[in-house]
Amino acid sequence: MLLTAGLFACRSTSVEKKSDEIKYKETVIINEVPRTTIQFFDVSDSRCPEGGECIWAGNATIDLALSGVTTEGGLTSHVKMCLGACDKQFKIADTLDYEFTGEQYRFILTAVNPYPQSESSNAKEDYSIALQIEKK
Repeated sequence: MLLTAGLFACRSTSVEKKSDEIKYKETVIINEVPRTTIQFFDVSDSRCPEGGECIWAGNATIDLALSGVTTEGGLTSHVKMCLGACDKQFKIADTLDYEFTGEQYRFILTAVNPYPQSESSNAKEDYSIALQIEKK
């Protein structure tokens, strides 16, 4: 019994992902039981391009699609997050605590890549995000 308690005490709260980045439309498993996945679903990038002269710094907003299965059936939810000059009125932020399928998660958006360049525009398919996911 002591060994079992020790194993749970040392359990990591981070979610293992196969890489540090999630590409546009990529789906990643964040929990096995109950089965939960997250997909980098959409991106909107209005950040001032490198080398550009802008009045406003802009921001990058992303939409994450969460999917899960519980005893009640399948669940889907969308979470929006933002990096840069984000409007606090809508409570969109780079760090979000969120409950889904009975589990508590913390999502921390650390990067939206690539950063805009003044001489080119990026297609959505070119984007990836650095997202830290922690189970609480």
